Amino acid sequence: MNWLVVRYLCVALLAASQLSSARLTASTSKQAQLALETRLMGKDVKSLLDLPAYKDGLDLYVYPKIEKRFDERGIDLQELSKYLKEKGVGVERDDWVTITDLKVDSDRVEVHLGGGGEGRSASKNAEKKGAGFKRAGGSRINFRFQRDLKDADIEPDAFLPLLARVLDVSKIRGGEIPKDIAPQFQEAIRSKDVVVGMSYQMVLLSFGEPDQKKVEDSADDSLRETWYFLKDDHRWVVRFLNGKVAKVQVF
Repeated sequence: MNWLVVRYLCVALLAASQLSSARLTASTSKQAQLALETRLMGKDVKSLLDLPAYKDGLDLYVYPKIEKRFDERGIDLQELSKYLKEKGVGVERDDWVTITDLKVDSDRVEVHLGGGGEGRSASKNAEKKGAGFKRAGGSRINFRFQRDLKDADIEPDAFLPLLARVLDVSKIRGGEIPKDIAPQFQEAIRSKDVVVGMSYQMVLLSFGEPDQKKVEDSADDSLRETWYFLKDDHRWVVRFLNGKVAKVQVF
């Protein structure tokens, strides 16, 4: 083969590689990425569920697939349960953990918590220890948009509600009521009330930390949880179904 042809092919391959690489990052601007990093990096958040201790982390689909196995938050609970048993727990429910890294890809945003999760060799150790074994290394959440990202997708005030699906972000927000919350829920939070349909984050904004939490057994793939509060000499029992308040009892 003529050396000129070889040289041409090499240049063409290099150009194609650079173009492919550019497409991975060109969907959002550096300014937008920096704004998100400035808002989130080094901030403390509290996990609202157990997260797997492996570098693949938790997949959260921003626009949930129309399938029974995905809950309203965009999480496959069955897959998550399996992953926790196989890989161990990197961040426990109710743990406060620091956002240690942030990666914006062409169609997803990775938020690393307490180190971002460990590799394959460490996960084998977790399997030997048994289900639920916790080890250092943290975890990560992959916010999957399933389309090319735009600057508007990673604007801090737009991205925080996505974080709030699985994390308590009150320390980032400073206790403010998110503008994207429906008016009836905003009013309930201002009145320090809890009503059906509120998320974990909304209840925390309204009532603060519960005195007790209990995860209920379920015959299906649904996530059932009960929070107990002592407020104004009354006992409040708040029951969640798949991350939303399903029933409120006051005694």
